[in-house]
Amino acid sequence: MIAKLIVALAAVYHIFATVAAIMAVFHFARVLRGEERSHPLWRRFFDWGEMHLWISGAILIGAGIYLSSLAEYLNNPKLWTKVSLVLLWGANSYGIRKTIRTASTARQNLMFGISTGSLLYGTFLGVGKPLAYGVLPFPWFLAGLLATVAACTYAMSRIVPPVQSA
Repeated sequence: MIAKLIVALAAVYHIFATVAAIMAVFHFARVLRGEERSHPLWRRFFDWGEMHLWISGAILIGAGIYLSSLAEYLNNPKLWTKVSLVLLWGANSYGIRKTIRTASTARQNLMFGISTGSLLYGTFLGVGKPLAYGVLPFPWFLAGLLATVAACTYAMSRIVPPVQSA
């Protein structure tokens, strides 16, 4: 019973961290659009969202393994899609921090598309409990991720205008 309570509390914690991470993506978009020039105090809370997604995700995985057998837990294509998604998102977040101001508009849109798509698709997988354990094969889950990233990249190309040269 305590393990299920931990899962529930970690899920709520994960939701708050997801909201903060999504807000951070849109804050970066506002900065690139010139709508905001500084990084106010609340920006730090959004940065913390990413770290707390990692922590809460690790708690959820640990509790999930505890509540089921390790073999059963690891035999879930949805889990491996989440792992793939988190690795892609983590590498992309690193790239954003290092190159966002110097990247071309197309690359900025791709980076924002990957971030937004990963966060949205991860949220979908998180609430899509019936999709676990063999409902869909791993390649179908990955195709969904790629479609979501493509749609979000297109949306970002419409939201963030090209940089105007003087």
